[in-house]
Amino acid sequence: MADDTTRATLERSGAGERSGGIASLVDEEVGLTRDVVEARLALVESEAMGPRLPRDVGVLERQRPSLEAPPPGAEGNPRWREYVAYYEKRLGELEQGKAVEGPLRWASYERMWGWFTRGLAFERFMVNVLREDAKLPRAQRRFLGDFDRPRIETNVGVKKPNSGLCYADVLLIEENEFSGWPRRVETFSFKSRDFSGLEREAVKAQMMEDAREALRKYGETLDIRRDSLHRFLRESSDVPVQRVRLVYEGGGLKPKKAKDLKAAVDATMREVLRVEILFQ
Repeated sequence: MADDTTRATLERSGAGERSGGIASLVDEEVGLTRDVVEARLALVESEAMGPRLPRDVGVLERQRPSLEAPPPGAEGNPRWREYVAYYEKRLGELEQGKAVEGPLRWASYERMWGWFTRGLAFERFMVNVLREDAKLPRAQRRFLGDFDRPRIETNVGVKKPNSGLCYADVLLIEENEFSGWPRRVETFSFKSRDFSGLEREAVKAQMMEDAREALRKYGETLDIRRDSLHRFLRESSDVPVQRVRLVYEGGGLKPKKAKDLKAAVDATMREVLRVEILFQ
C-alpha cells in the first residue's frame, strides 16, 4: 500500500490541483504526448455516463456556449475554453452526419474531466512506483519480481484485430535474453474508480468489466507499434503477454467492506484468467 507521504503526493497531483486544459496534462517523460492525451480523453468522453445534450443540430446551435458568457461557476475556469472547443467539434461532427453522441452538458464534462485528470495523476504515481521497484534487488520487488532486467515503457501503442490501436499504460519487457526462452512481456492498466458507494454485486460486475476490457486490449497477443522496441522482440512485433496487471487507486475509493473487495477480486481472477487485480 502507498504510505501517507505518497498518498498525499498523489492527492495533490490529482484533478483538484490540475487547473489547466489539455496542455497541462502533457508529460513527455511518461509518454503522455498531446496526441495520446487527446486520444485517451476522447475514449473517456465516449464512455462517460453523465447527462448529454440531444443530437439535434438545431437545438445545439441555439444552445451553443460562448467563451465570453460562461455559466455560473465556470468563470475563470480554463476548462471552459476546452469545453467550448469540444462542443463546437461535436456539433460539426453531427452536422456531417457522423454517428456520435450529443455533447456532455457542462457539469458532466467537468466531472468527467476531473476523473480523467485524477486517473492520469495515478498513472504518473504508479509509473514512479514501478521505476523505484525496478531498482530493488529482485527478491524484494513487489511488482517486478518475475523480471531480471525489466524495461518499463509507458503509453505504448498496441494493436489487436478486435480492438484496434490502444495505448498500454505500461508495457514491461525482459531485457535479458535467455537462450531458448520466450521473452517475458507484461502490461499494466491503472484505474481511478470509486467503488466506495457500491454494493458487493455492483463492485464485482464493474471489476469483471474492467478486467475483461484490460485483457481484450492489453492481453493475449499484442502487435507492438513502437518501433524502438522491436529489437527486443526478435523478428516479430506480435508478442504473447504473460500477464495483465489491473491496478486500482485505493484509499477512500475502495469498497467500504473488505470482504466485498476480496470477494470481487477473487471472483474476477477466477473468471478472467491472466489478469491480476491489485489496489495501491
